[in-house]
Amino acid sequence: MRPTAAEVARTLASGRLEGVAHVRGYPGRAKVRHATPADGFPLLLTGLGADLVAALAPGPMVLSVDDVPPVPCAPSRGRLWLTGTAQRLTDKSARAAADAYAQVQPLGDLLDVGRGHELFRITPTEVRLANGRRLVEIDPAEFTAATPDPLAADEGRLLTDLNDHHLDQLAALVERVCHRPAPPECRAMRLDRYGLTVGSAHRGTPGPRLRLGFERPVGSVCELSHLMHALLAASGVPAR
Repeated sequence: MRPTAAEVARTLASGRLEGVAHVRGYPGRAKVRHATPADGFPLLLTGLGADLVAALAPGPMVLSVDDVPPVPCAPSRGRLWLTGTAQRLTDKSARAAADAYAQVQPLGDLLDVGRGHELFRITPTEVRLANGRRLVEIDPAEFTAATPDPLAADEGRLLTDLNDHHLDQLAALVERVCHRPAPPECRAMRLDRYGLTVGSAHRGTPGPRLRLGFERPVGSVCELSHLMHALLAASGVPAR
């Protein structure tokens, strides 16, 4: 299995990656802090009195988020384009939204909401996921209902550990599972709840990639650690 387009979109919108707001009447692109809590409605955190606040107030806007691959030569998950209407939150709604935001991305400025900072909630009306020439339309209801990948925040660290300490085991695992030789200079490239993508990067040039699917989706880093330990140990090759 692989993540659905809605799950990838929710992962990109979680708030770990830089977002850009495109607002009619606002010149250029504005980098914004954003997070999408459990209800699936993205939140924007802005400074009180900023020019962007005045532009957002009327409503329509687009939030774009580009994926940043965690290791060199790794494939990108693409770019999220989320169109929606922005609503300024006040009083109890703002405080509740700040708490929800903090559950995803804890920031000190959330304590200043209502004084020096403001929160806007985006109601998605159109969601698209672009990757190269491929453009996928996602139903807004599917986006809000989807869950982000639970490994996304730790993906880079987990891949680094695999590549620094378990390359021989990883190559043996690829050969055992795929019944074919592992790619030259085989390395772990991407990781999600459904599986691991491995590939080669000879002298910085991307090479063939293979997907190793898990028997079941994992729900946490702890669950992944137990699974990977068992898989790598079964390779019969000691860790470095």
